[in-house]
Amino acid sequence: MAEPVPEERHASWLELFFDLVAVAGIGALAHLLEADDSSTGLAIYVIAFAAIWTIWACFTLYSNIRGEAVRTSTMLLGMAVLGVMIAAIPEIRAEHATAFAIAYVVGRMIAARPWQRSTVVVDLPVVQATFGVIPWVVSWWFDGTVQYALWAAGLGIDLLLQLTTTRDELLTKTQARLDRILAGRKNAPPQRGGPRGPREIPATISAADSDVPLLGERLGLFVLIVLGEGLVQIIDAASETEWDRPLAVTGAGAFALVFGLWGLGVRYGYAGVALLPERGLAPRLSWSAHLVATMALATVVAVLGGLVAEPGEEPSDHVRWLVVTAYAGYALLAVAVHVVRRDLPRAACVGVPFAVAAAVVALAPGIAAEGVVWTLAAGVLVAVVAHRRVIP
Repeated sequence: MAEPVPEERHASWLELFFDLVAVAGIGALAHLLEADDSSTGLAIYVIAFAAIWTIWACFTLYSNIRGEAVRTSTMLLGMAVLGVMIAAIPEIRAEHATAFAIAYVVGRMIAARPWQRSTVVVDLPVVQATFGVIPWVVSWWFDGTVQYALWAAGLGIDLLLQLTTTRDELLTKTQARLDRILAGRKNAPPQRGGPRGPREIPATISAADSDVPLLGERLGLFVLIVLGEGLVQIIDAASETEWDRPLAVTGAGAFALVFGLWGLGVRYGYAGVALLPERGLAPRLSWSAHLVATMALATVVAVLGGLVAEPGEEPSDHVRWLVVTAYAGYALLAVAVHVVRRDLPRAACVGVPFAVAAAVVALAPGIAAEGVVWTLAAGVLVAVVAHRRVIP
């Protein structure tokens, strides 16, 4: 008799409700990027995006692994923490910076609390490894550049841990640490430990693995949130400018660009990476790739609103280089992933048209906003068409 096939899980109403906070976060970050065009402003944007994404990722993985056993209260606390961080963004360079840092630390502590010492979250070890939180705590007593540098250091520690540790190494080190704890308890004098006696600690480490199909769905939903916020920015900009031919042309190009990015990163992609087959990366690497991909996409779509608002004007050098860098960075991530996977056709489908479009915008500063938008859209649409023609 054939064994029953387990039913595939999908995002619950609670998880979708949690993602609504991320919508507000992407919008606030877009306004932050628009309000400050300095190099410091860009650095703070990158740090704030990575911090908000990290909190979102920690709670997303919690709900992914726990499934029906997830605590609603824990998810609501995560939403509250994200809400405080997002509300602090408009004044993150002033009086609300410390509030942003405190909320981040609280969020990391809440996200780490559900996991027992004998359980290892192997796909996103930063959930339990809170060493990267220390610089954030230290930053409470500083302000300005030093504070932001400490935030960046904390995030860098987490990213380094994510990229340099393997599943087997993590399990081995955690088991060795548990063995030392058990040996110390065995040699220690007897303790009552409360009315029920000393707390029992399992002797073996267990791995908490992700529900991979559901993880792909959640990562894709976040990409949709990013692109959806881009459409909101475009529509909002169009509503406040003169409705003429340049606006119609630029608006159509912006929509084509967002639609093409959806095709590459969601319809034919995975974890936001352009043209990556489903489960094309291990869950551990999928998280890191998703952070880079969504940050690049969020930057591109955040700039689109300003281009649509002034379709006949030549964008400033800052805007032009910002969108080119984010656009090229998104392509470079996909090309690197496909090259490592030895999938050169997909690497070429993304790399060649994106490189040409980015070079045209970068080397021809006299192009008006409508030309910039359509050049970038052309690179994306060519990549989509090339994929459909070249990849079986």
